[in-house]
Amino acid sequence: MKRFVFKLDTLLRVKRNKEDEIKRRLAEKNREAESVRAEIKATETELKDFQKNVKVNRDGGGESVADLRHSVSYRNALKLKMLKAGQKLDNVMVEAYGINQELIKAAQERRAVEIIREKRYEEWKKENAAAEQKFIDDLSQQMFVRANK
Repeated sequence: MKRFVFKLDTLLRVKRNKEDEIKRRLAEKNREAESVRAEIKATETELKDFQKNVKVNRDGGGESVADLRHSVSYRNALKLKMLKAGQKLDNVMVEAYGINQELIKAAQERRAVEIIREKRYEEWKKENAAAEQKFIDDLSQQMFVRANK
């Protein structure tokens, strides 16, 4: 009995490798997005802590005009940092979406080749089964002829 050979196995392997590469790129983008989210969260925490400290200091009444000016500019700097991180997150998410669309297309292409492979394998099994059955029929017919002689 001969072995099943699919002539497009190399193409299938290339499609799988391409899909794996895209999955790796998507995972990197997701890690980058998580990093930016953590940066946003840390900045939010820093801003909240700063605002608490400023409120405590103002309640004490010992703040100068320079301290007030500094606190406003620092608060604005933190808000700007959060805004920039939010924009960066948006850009990363857009890139991740694009990579995800690539992944969907690559998976469809790989699956198309796999479907062809499955169909060819089923055809091969049918042909092989038919050839095997023909061999068995010939063998049994020869044995029957010999037995009757």
